[in-house]
Amino acid sequence: MGKTKGLGWVILVLGVVFLVGGLAVKFVVLPSQAKFPADVDSTRNYEGELAVMLNAAALETGDFANLFLKNIPVTIARTVKTTEVGGNDGAIVSDHAVMSSPQGPLAESLSIYAINRTTMDAMEDFSGDVRILPREGLVIGWPIGSEGRDYIGWNGDTQQTTILTFVGEEERGGLNTYKFHAAEDPAVIVDPELLAQFPPAFPKETLLALAPALGIPDEMLAQLAPALEAMPDPVPLTYTFAFDKTYWVEPTTGVLIDINVMESRAVALAVPGAPAPVALAEVQHLEYVTTAASVQDAVNDANDGISQLNLFGVYVPLILMLLGAIGIIGGIYYVFVLGKQEEEAAA
Repeated sequence: MGKTKGLGWVILVLGVVFLVGGLAVKFVVLPSQAKFPADVDSTRNYEGELAVMLNAAALETGDFANLFLKNIPVTIARTVKTTEVGGNDGAIVSDHAVMSSPQGPLAESLSIYAINRTTMDAMEDFSGDVRILPREGLVIGWPIGSEGRDYIGWNGDTQQTTILTFVGEEERGGLNTYKFHAAEDPAVIVDPELLAQFPPAFPKETLLALAPALGIPDEMLAQLAPALEAMPDPVPLTYTFAFDKTYWVEPTTGVLIDINVMESRAVALAVPGAPAPVALAEVQHLEYVTTAASVQDAVNDANDGISQLNLFGVYVPLILMLLGAIGIIGGIYYVFVLGKQEEEAAA
């Protein structure tokens, strides 16, 4: 074999290697990158107003005049962290939120989820953490490569699914985003952690004494009197949850850029024979949006993610496949054209 033909075979083999490498990056490496990262540790901040909140301290002391805190400016710091990966493409994710007023913390919550890192849907727990409850749909965010369609989400208060309706495309933070909306009328709260924040029952005497502070009209009390008479003492209380939320999601990365939230929780009576619990008063009404700084942080994360996905999904595969094509064409030319000419000259 002549030197030219030998060189041609080397170039041809390298061309095939580059071509296969480009395809591998696009169809093997990219999918491994296009999933919820194993090292997420991100904090987003929100600001809004707590229009109403039950004052547990006033309730315990009988200070009914101050039973509710009202119109308090609040901030919410929400930290999402990957704590474990495993199972069938799964991750364990913690979602810790602290709501504070200018005077200090008011409330906090911690939810632990098991999710599929690709679809972002809740999955069966693989970690043995008893805090992970059965859930369905999206629980912590949107998938990389989000589509312009409705998704199934999760309502933690009522432990039921909800529809995340695709509204359309809209600019947010200088990026093109997909806008989603979800809303639910009042439904009974069943989340035990949340219910633990509210009194499970009131003595009838206390409930009647609370009526003015709760804002219950005398006409409603008169209508409820027969039902209250028949109910046990203390009277068991039911709590309901209603919400209206709008989300702006960067679709390529699934990064949540902004959110606008209204949440309303109310105390109600499960009156025998009534088709639904009878609402008495709101015990919490919260509205908030993402701070400008956190919107910018989300935009930066989205831009970084887009660059990373383009690197492994477009640029690196394209360069490798281009080099591969050049190598294959060059190798063929060296082997079958220049190599043949070299052999004929030698003969």
